[in-house]
Amino acid sequence: MSDFPIPDIFKGKVIKRGDADYEQQSYQYASSSYLEEDIVRPAVIIQPADDDDVIKAIKYASDNKIAVAVRTGGHQYCGASSTSGKNIQLDLSQTYNKDPIQFPTKDPKDFNWENEDCTLVTFGVSYSLGDFNAKLRDKNRFVPHGQCKYVNLGGHVQTGGYGMLGRSFGLLSDYVEKFRIITADGQIRWIEKNNNEDKDLFFAVLGGSPGNFGVITHVTLRVFKDEDHRNSRGLRAAYPYNSKSLKALLDVMVEMVEDENFPADYDYCVTVLETPPAIFPNEISYDQRFNNKGTPQEVGQQQIVWPRSIVVFVQWANLQGDTQTYNPAFINKIRKAAGQGIEVVSDNIHTPMSTLTGHWIVPITREFDLPYIKRVYASNSNAERLKKFKWTNWVVDRIDNAYKQNLNLSVQVQHFGGSNSLYFKNGNNSPTSFSWRDTNLGWTNDAFYHAHLYEEAVTWQEENDKEGVGNPKAKFSEQDHRVLWGSFDLDLSSNHQYYYDSEEKYQRLCQIKNHYDPLGVFTPNRFCIGLPPEDKQPRRIGFAGLKKGTIPEPHKNHEEKFWEMVSMEKVFGKPIPLWHTWRT
Repeated sequence: MSDFPIPDIFKGKVIKRGDADYEQQSYQYASSSYLEEDIVRPAVIIQPADDDDVIKAIKYASDNKIAVAVRTGGHQYCGASSTSGKNIQLDLSQTYNKDPIQFPTKDPKDFNWENEDCTLVTFGVSYSLGDFNAKLRDKNRFVPHGQCKYVNLGGHVQTGGYGMLGRSFGLLSDYVEKFRIITADGQIRWIEKNNNEDKDLFFAVLGGSPGNFGVITHVTLRVFKDEDHRNSRGLRAAYPYNSKSLKALLDVMVEMVEDENFPADYDYCVTVLETPPAIFPNEISYDQRFNNKGTPQEVGQQQIVWPRSIVVFVQWANLQGDTQTYNPAFINKIRKAAGQGIEVVSDNIHTPMSTLTGHWIVPITREFDLPYIKRVYASNSNAERLKKFKWTNWVVDRIDNAYKQNLNLSVQVQHFGGSNSLYFKNGNNSPTSFSWRDTNLGWTNDAFYHAHLYEEAVTWQEENDKEGVGNPKAKFSEQDHRVLWGSFDLDLSSNHQYYYDSEEKYQRLCQIKNHYDPLGVFTPNRFCIGLPPEDKQPRRIGFAGLKKGTIPEPHKNHEEKFWEMVSMEKVFGKPIPLWHTWRT
């Protein structure tokens, strides 16, 4: 690194490319799938101790005409929270999550209740979603958020905080009152929701593109009380995978789309997962080498496994409190569609909302220690269109097709829409820039693969793209709508029409970017606001360079495996099913 010296001015740790722990420190969710793209290879990783370190890093980058990528948790799926070349990555994963007694008094506390009834909270962006949820639950408070326990809040807030409470409460970011940001000029600002002078940065940071406008350090959020939802209910259940059952469950979701006035109290999500075959003999995946977070460390180093399963989350939020009476008819319809399975949470009794939000969090860092081809689609199709093109038949056929090719899937379908949906209502006249608030269904469709199946995984996703979205005969959505948290492009400018619902919105974001970051300090890669389109042919994204192996032995009948795992006892040192680790 002699051609890129870093001055000894930082209190926090500085890791240079070539250092002994560089590979471990630079690893993030996208690493195994984007190594060949050379975008997860920062020249230097700085782990700031405090604001002063952040400001020094920004000034150094500005003076030397290099760029800064900002990472809080590392779950940006196409690697946009990293960088390459001579650029710097600011790793904030441990910077803003200190206990108040340890934090300098001149700076904001990293977790602080702001009012007596504990409905306003300020937190540092370095808290994980799991820790944040637990802190709210200690006060019987909750807020909508996502499902990944080890996502940190900095990127999560800036990309919306999509999650299980989407219909009943909207996005996490809908409840941001203000945030603290360090901009490219080194200034620290509090940006308030209802301050006219702050409206551009509030608009751009919440929904524009994470990390492109400055370094977010703290957020003040409005949260909700359990006591206002005294009769809330939930269902968390797992079922052995069955094509007929999956189609029936998705048909129920289409019925929700058909009823525009379906009550906003209900949230409904269906997930399909399966443990991959064992890694081939003598093969250690990139993720196995460097992915050392997650549940195994928390439950005595036990391996977490699960059979090919359908996981169902349903929630009734009791939005009107004591004036409402719970009717189990809808959840019973889902039970009938799913068939026989196991229920970890039942709607037979009241479960507080702050407890339910913990149940929707999955306690693993990543689904599989394998590279992946990612897709997230958002559809505003109505039920008539979904039925006309037989979407539920098609998507089940696509899943079965992938399993026949020994691909490993992480599939999730969730309902967001309807005239009563808070996801829809909160989008009206929102001061944020989040797009596609007319979404009815969200569909995450990720294909993980062993190296010898790279071509199969890429081809399978290309067929989904061609048949599923972006044309008048597409099964899922005539338009190609995408979300920033689930991006799967490397060039935002060339693909911005898929992420922003108007050209006017995108151009406004470009102007704000140019005003607050004219030198491009926070432009560390191609997935950034305001760059000219890349003059290159589309690339097939994915990593095929892992050690080859022979085709693994197929699993035993997956339904037999499901029931075998249901009866497994928790024995220290032996694998345990995923549902044993979920909050009980």
